[in-house]
Amino acid sequence: MRRSLIAPLALVAGLASIASAGPALADTPAGPVLPVVSDLGGDPGDAGYLEFHASSDTAIDPASITAQLTLRVSGDRPVTAVTGFTLVSGSAQDGTWRSSQRLALGAHGVYDATLDLADADGDHPGNLGQGVLRYEDVPVFGNTALDRAVVDFDHPTVTATGTVSTFDPATGETTPGWTGSKLYLTGTRSAGSGSWEVGTDAQSDGSYRVTAPVRSDVYVYAVQQDSQTVSSDHVFVDRTTSPTRIVFDKADATALYESSYTLGGTAQYLSPTTNSWTPLTAGGPDTEVLVQGPLGTHAYDLGAEGRFSETLASVTGNTGWTVGVGGFGFLRQGSAQATLRALSSSVLTWGDRTFTGAGAIRVKGRLSSSAGPLPTGGVRLQQSSDGRTGWTTVATVTPNSTGFFDTWHKLSRPTGYLRLNYPGSRSATTATTGVLHLTRAVTRVTGFNASPEPVRKGRKLTVTGILQRAKGTGWTGLAGQHVTVRFRAAGATTGTRVATVTTGRDGRFTATFTAQRDGTWYAAYTAPSGYLDTATATGDYVDVR
Repeated sequence: MRRSLIAPLALVAGLASIASAGPALADTPAGPVLPVVSDLGGDPGDAGYLEFHASSDTAIDPASITAQLTLRVSGDRPVTAVTGFTLVSGSAQDGTWRSSQRLALGAHGVYDATLDLADADGDHPGNLGQGVLRYEDVPVFGNTALDRAVVDFDHPTVTATGTVSTFDPATGETTPGWTGSKLYLTGTRSAGSGSWEVGTDAQSDGSYRVTAPVRSDVYVYAVQQDSQTVSSDHVFVDRTTSPTRIVFDKADATALYESSYTLGGTAQYLSPTTNSWTPLTAGGPDTEVLVQGPLGTHAYDLGAEGRFSETLASVTGNTGWTVGVGGFGFLRQGSAQATLRALSSSVLTWGDRTFTGAGAIRVKGRLSSSAGPLPTGGVRLQQSSDGRTGWTTVATVTPNSTGFFDTWHKLSRPTGYLRLNYPGSRSATTATTGVLHLTRAVTRVTGFNASPEPVRKGRKLTVTGILQRAKGTGWTGLAGQHVTVRFRAAGATTGTRVATVTTGRDGRFTATFTAQRDGTWYAAYTAPSGYLDTATATGDYVDVR
């Protein structure tokens, strides 16, 4: 059912006017004051009427007012003459005029308007009045309502409902519905046919329902014939923003010089639904991260579970990153920093591991690097009883500026296993040499002899022998070692020490005594360290007469 339009709303956007220029209303020596026409266009409340403002030094003659309306079309442009205007406000000398009858134009569309008139002195405008009449159907919105009062990151969309009617300027009537275009929600219509365009058709009874993401200012709008838009009243919703944060896999990481390294992490937001930190959704709105680091500044789209990463092909030194997310839309800005320390690849060698019979070990080698600067710091000599666990540091050596070191260390317990260890530093990795097993060398006293025998009492008796250690498949003399000579008298169960002699260069030793009584002579060697075994010579019985 059609009904008359009573004060239709939201027509202003479709009824723009263009004012014409004219001379000022002031007497000049050059001539009379001419009328000025302005604001020529459709009535802001009803585009079915033509309206303008006129002023002059004398009253405007209503019978002189004539307008020409030219339809904007290609080809021949129909022209319609309009006469008969009524003063609706102000005075005849300075007032607003309106066409007395509703316009009856041949077609809906946009018309270029010109207007001429005369005042009581017979003066015409120096410039004809010019303007635009949008003689088009106008959407009239009502009952706009939203399904939610607050939007946030978890709930970024609203559904708007309401009614829309069509006002026809040719009849002045408003009928339910709108067929001129789709209805769009809050600026979601793209210039073309973008995939994010959100629109709906009005139902035959004029009702509509449209859902789209919004920020805060919500309205529904339609597009007129000439691409002008007319919108509903604006409805405001509250917008809640959520905190964001960056969680790195490692915020303080290390990597070897010349190796590759991948910075990784997760972008999260504090969900307004669960009040818990939640990974940002891949492909969601406002969900890219900005990474500033050694590769420059880059924006990355988040992957599954809010993941992001950036890879350095080769680590050349210490570096760092700043990663940010949010700061627009429903997300507050959050950022975090990560650092990477470059580590030299330490190489530790033990070139000379000479071990003496006296329990001294030579510690000669070098601390170097296969990639990165030369490591610095002490190298530890460590000892273990089983070569696997319980390593204790027994000495520390300091390499020189080129990494070399050479020293001797006397072991208090020259048994078990040894190794060199570099504990590393903030700029270098740890390094450990292979294990050295300290084994005991077998010793013996050979060629032991007490002579002469028999011997007369009171005469000289000489004891000789050779102290040797095993070497490969043979034996070699032990020089500088102390051998104890002992004597056990005939019939006694224990012997006594009678002398201590030192072996010569080839391990030989000799000692001379005065023969007193019958008994057995023998020699014993007790190793001064765990490097050598103990040895005892077979006894030699001497008959003293």
